[in-house]
Parts: sequence; C-alpha cells; structure tokens
Amino acid sequence: MLAEARTALADFIKQSGKSQRQISKETGLSTSVISQFLNGSYAGDNAEVARTISQYLTISKQRLNTISATQFYPELRNTKDVLFACLYSHRHNEMALVTGDAGAGKTTTLHHYADTNTGVIFVTANACTTSATAVLGLICKELGQRVPGRKAMLMNILVEQLKGSNRLIIIDEADHLSLDALQAVRNINDLAGVGIVLSGNDKIYRQMLAGRRSYEFDQLRTRIVVRKKVVNDYTIEEMTAIFPGLGQDCIGYLLKLANTESLRTAKKLYEVSMDFAAAQGTGLTVKHLRSTQRQLLGEVIA
Repeated sequence: MLAEARTALADFIKQSGKSQRQISKETGLSTSVISQFLNGSYAGDNAEVARTISQYLTISKQRLNTISATQFYPELRNTKDVLFACLYSHRHNEMALVTGDAGAGKTTTLHHYADTNTGVIFVTANACTTSATAVLGLICKELGQRVPGRKAMLMNILVEQLKGSNRLIIIDEADHLSLDALQAVRNINDLAGVGIVLSGNDKIYRQMLAGRRSYEFDQLRTRIVVRKKVVNDYTIEEMTAIFPGLGQDCIGYLLKLANTESLRTAKKLYEVSMDFAAAQGTGLTVKHLRSTQRQLLGEVIA
C-alpha cells in the first residue's frame, strides 16, 4: 500500500506539473512530510500519510480528467457580442456595458479578450470592493503601483499612468460597485482617455434607467457608447458546436437545460455525465444526463 501510494503520488506530480509546495497546501501535509514520504524516509505514521494521499489523488485525478468549464466558444452569439464591446472600447477609448444572465459566458469571454490582447487591465469586483477607493486600488495593484489609502491620490496615480496609453480596463462583477465607485470609473475614462468595459448583471442598467437616483447616473449612462446584453437563449447549431459528436437527443436535452438554467449548468452536467458514462464503458446517453441532473439538481427536464 505504501509503495503504491508513493508511486501514484510521484506519477501525479509528473502528470499535473504541481509542486510539492502546492500539494502541501491542498492536503494539509507539510512539504517535508511529502518529501520524506516520497523517498521512503518518513519516520511518522506512513499509513496515515498514505491514506491522506490516496484520498487527495482520487479527487485530483478526476479534476485533471475533467473538461475545462471555461472553454471559449467563438461561435456563440453571446461571445461575439462581448468581444465586440471589448474591441470597440479598446479601439476607440470609450465605455461599454455588458450585462445579462449568469452563466451565459460573460466572464469567460472577457478573460479570453484580456488574455489575447495587449494593454488590458482586468479586475473583478466583489462584495468587499464596492467603494471608489477599493476599485481604484484594484486597478492600481494590477498596474504594479503602490496603493495609497486616499481616493484622490489613487486617481492621480491612475491618470498619470494611463493617460495616452490606449489601454483597456475591464471590470467584471461591476454590479457590486456603488454609485460613487462607478462615477470614479467614469472619471478615469474622462481624465485618462482609456477604454472601460463594465460587466455584471442587469442591476447596473436598471439603476441608470429607473432607480430612485437614476438622475445621478446620467453622466455615466451618456458615456456608455456600447451596451450588450447576453442571455441564456441558444440555438441547436450553437449547442452542436459546443458539444460536438453528441446525438441529437443529448443535444436537445442540453439545449433545453441551457435555455432554462444556464450554459454553465449544461456544461457542468455534461462533464459529470461523461465521467459516469466513461466509468460504465459506454457512450453518453440521455439516461446519463437525466440521472446526473437528478443527483445534482434534484430534478430532471421533462
């Protein structure tokens, strides 16, 4: 058992490219324990270490074999809309707004644009970065600049660094931002002349149009040159491109799930169902999809 665990761990390190330090963080075992266990010199409870390693490898190998949930699909209408918003804002130094359904591919496409184009600053807001100071600090950090605690100083640093740079700032989960934070982002566009893409759910745009303080959003709303809304509404052709090689019955099932839940949910269901089918030595069927959905969501598509 000990020899098998050592061999399995050594093979996993080679296959995954993970360091012993990373495995230490994921297992809770110290790097010295892992190193000594691998070379057979550990003086402690080897059986307990082997048990921990075995449990860790069971899940980690499944992760390695799982199809990435963040694959990029250029064929989708949603993808094309988000890319257009990024390209236009980047090229013309304008502001764009991308809103819509969760799980429809906004973040995946934004990351793709940032990864394949130079001069893109990508930050993600959250419930702890709602203020102007916080979001300006995120952008400063991405630029490798010191992050002072005062909003005015942050703005001065950003304008100095960004003016004339023709860079693009993408702020994902921008629906977390307060009005003050959104106005600060608008100020960057005004003062530094760089493109900005705000992405999030429909909350931002609803506030601009009908909120109690909608008039305070006028300056921001009038600067948004491009607005794209992505929705979980897919065609059979799009689903066939995402899931090539599947039968029409499986494609139809996943299409219905993507349109009623989200594309993200459909991809997750597909990945887990493929694992079940592979374990049984069969191709994927609707029966696998139904069984998996019942286990994951507690319900199935009629």
